[in-house]
Amino acid sequence: MAHEPMSPEEYKHHVRDVYKTTIILSIITVVEVAIALVYEFIGIRQHGFPHLPLSIFVIAASLVKAYWIMSVFMHIKHEKTAFTLSIMLPFLFLIWAIIAFLWEGHYWNLYHHWFFNI
Repeated sequence: MAHEPMSPEEYKHHVRDVYKTTIILSIITVVEVAIALVYEFIGIRQHGFPHLPLSIFVIAASLVKAYWIMSVFMHIKHEKTAFTLSIMLPFLFLIWAIIAFLWEGHYWNLYHHWFFNI
């Protein structure tokens, strides 16, 4: 099956999307690193703030970046809804599995320390 060649307007639109996405990802990354550094050196070391807010922020920023990468570079935003869902649902299950394993690992770690410190 042959594909129609891209028109110059379509090509320019795709190039703009790539540049826009690159700029958005760069801004999110710079903000993420800046906030992490400030929170680490001022919040945690000087004032004893918990790590949880920083972890939640880094996870949220990573999910936003993953959305943009999948949307533009994997061309998901141009696909039909059923195909998009067939790609996004396993991704959401992967995120759920990571959270579940981290949660379970935390409790295993607590039990492990309790068991061997008796």
